[in-house]
Amino acid sequence: MQHMTVNARGEWRRCLIGVIVTAAALIGCCVHPRCAGAQDSPSSTPGSGRVWYEKYCTPCHGVGGAPGSAVFVKSKEPVDLRTYVQRHGGKFPAADWLMVVFAQPLNNPHTEVWGRIRGEEQGGGTSSDAAARAKVRWIADYIVSIQAK
Repeated sequence: MQHMTVNARGEWRRCLIGVIVTAAALIGCCVHPRCAGAQDSPSSTPGSGRVWYEKYCTPCHGVGGAPGSAVFVKSKEPVDLRTYVQRHGGKFPAADWLMVVFAQPLNNPHTEVWGRIRGEEQGGGTSSDAAARAKVRWIADYIVSIQAK
């Protein structure tokens, strides 16, 4: 029987955590916030991804997805969300998106923003979490809509 190296175990563990986080996020994104008890306001509609993007994402990612202060960790190049789909072979990488937004490593810059989104939903608990995940889904829809042609 072969034993995994420490590095292989770390990769396996990271992959398993990614699968669990992605599955939980996908389940949460499938719940419509009105059914989940979110505020019934005009800004809680699927077409409001741009509004949520401007509120939560523009400070780092720039207006309309244009490069802002956010940079790629390895290359230090500015992040241009208008080419997000292009950089992923022409398909929106839902699993990657969810990992970036919901993953909880200590160095994840999105952890603070995710906390703000969750904290602004009334009531707390599962229904508020589902409404917060819906906002992130609508932001993803907006990101898809601004892709360079």
